[in-house]
Amino acid sequence: MTDSPSPAPTRDRGDRQPSPEPIVQHYSRNGDWAPRITALLREHGLDPHDPEAVARLDQLHLGGEDATQALADWAGISGTQLLDVGCGLGGPARMLAHARGCDVTGIDITPSYCRDAAVLSDQVGLGARTRFACASAHDIPFPSGSFPWVWTQHAAMNIPDKRAMYAEVTRVLQPGGRFVLHDIVAGPGREPYFPVPWASTPDASFLLPARGVHELLRQAGLRERAWEDLSQAAVQRIQRARARLRAGEPEGLGPHLLQGDDFQSMRRNLARNLEEGRVGVIRAVFEKAV
Repeated sequence: MTDSPSPAPTRDRGDRQPSPEPIVQHYSRNGDWAPRITALLREHGLDPHDPEAVARLDQLHLGGEDATQALADWAGISGTQLLDVGCGLGGPARMLAHARGCDVTGIDITPSYCRDAAVLSDQVGLGARTRFACASAHDIPFPSGSFPWVWTQHAAMNIPDKRAMYAEVTRVLQPGGRFVLHDIVAGPGREPYFPVPWASTPDASFLLPARGVHELLRQAGLRERAWEDLSQAAVQRIQRARARLRAGEPEGLGPHLLQGDDFQSMRRNLARNLEEGRVGVIRAVFEKAV
């Protein structure tokens, strides 16, 4: 793989429903995470049964565990039932259960992620507060009005039909329920460089501009309560991290240590995409009408 821009489009692709296989292959490329997380924590003298220790390695999105805590603070989440769409390894689910007293159900399209998420939750004693199912955001396998909160962090980039996703989110929300999202969006007019952390190739990436996301949420019947562009903050965080490395400060324990050799190219491309405005970052809270 190279760091050159791909000519293939990553924006809305109409009615064509691509195969999920490139997405599953991308996220499965490094094998099972749970045993490797356990081994790495022990190597660093940390307890793999401690949910706060595991949280240092299981948050696969910009900002890591700090971003999850900040999103929960910003949205005002505590002590509630919640659906996490695109739950990955279950990192946000466990943090919300452990630190916020939530009862969390997660869905993800990658079978190995769902298995590892369940293993890690049992390992840290949160198996009763978190559960995981392998399912698509296009067809959420729960009855209408099941959840007062739906949450997603850095998952919509891999979901081709966002109209279907947001319709499903609206359906499973209770009246007055809220949808919290933290996502990467398309920048103004230029395609991203690949590979990136969410996609090895363009056929696994489905970005919309922020205004397109907002419009689809509105069309799904959701009302904006809060919206924030975090793109500049993400660029500043990347630049601070780069300065620390130049100063000789070693990078701390984090999921990058488990991502494989190709992750360095992915991370460089993400930084370049953000700095050049090829992608952006948003977070928002929307509400379903009563």
